[in-house]
Amino acid sequence: MSVIQSTLKQPLLHFVIIGALLFLLFSLGNNDDEVTDDSIITVNRSELLNYMQYQANAFNEEFFVQQLDRMDENQRQMLIDSYYRQEALYREALAMGMDKGDNDIKLRMVDKLVFLLQGSVPVLPAATEEDLENYYADNANIYRRPASYSFTHVYIDDQEHSAEGRDRADSLLEELIENNVDFFGASAYGDTFPYLQNYVRRSRDFIRNNFDDEFANWLDSIEVQDGLWQGPIESPLGFHIVMLSNRFPAELPSFDEIRARVEEDFYIESEYKLRLEAENNLIRKYQLEVSDLVGE
Repeated sequence: MSVIQSTLKQPLLHFVIIGALLFLLFSLGNNDDEVTDDSIITVNRSELLNYMQYQANAFNEEFFVQQLDRMDENQRQMLIDSYYRQEALYREALAMGMDKGDNDIKLRMVDKLVFLLQGSVPVLPAATEEDLENYYADNANIYRRPASYSFTHVYIDDQEHSAEGRDRADSLLEELIENNVDFFGASAYGDTFPYLQNYVRRSRDFIRNNFDDEFANWLDSIEVQDGLWQGPIESPLGFHIVMLSNRFPAELPSFDEIRARVEEDFYIESEYKLRLEAENNLIRKYQLEVSDLVGE
């Protein structure tokens, strides 16, 4: 008989094995207690403050500390009940496996992480005048005002651009000139235009959207003068007789004129860059592997 066979027949070894099995069963039984513990929802000050901030979608602990402290007993109980209800439903959803393979939940978790990162971004130092002036110079294209126009028009509804429609437009032009119709008198003539009749310092893009490129280009070529009716000019919607009272070229406002806006933009972009850096620091430890993307 081998040593191993002899050892396996020893009563003491049987006792040890049985004891180990009993210990394992006892441990498994204790796991049931841990599951039962998940049914207990504990509410404390820290949890409530986090809950308040997520509900408001604003990360400002000092503000919400003040809000919590100002609550009376009924308000605080309503907050606790709301937290309890959300947490209970959340745990039930987890128990049902609703967090598995759900892209909406994945996006919410990403949003939560990004939200937390906002609170970890260090406070930006005060911007110097040189910082702001450099930012203004680097982003001049953002602050440049587009060309704009002030004009009124009399509209002839004729999308077919027929000879009759042009004749009517020519007749209206003569009538407007003969009656010396001013900027605000145009509404008594022509058809109802689907957009505006009077355009006051409207951008070139705005006008292009209401008319077309050809119309906007035509405004650049005609004379600027109050009381002078010109046209007719075609658009996709018909004919137009126009009085162009002002034309403003594209321009870049001075730094002093828009300093407040430049400062606000500078801080917004600087904070964004810090948050982006914090995100990048988290994801650098992950390596991207792309498998074959071509279908069979």
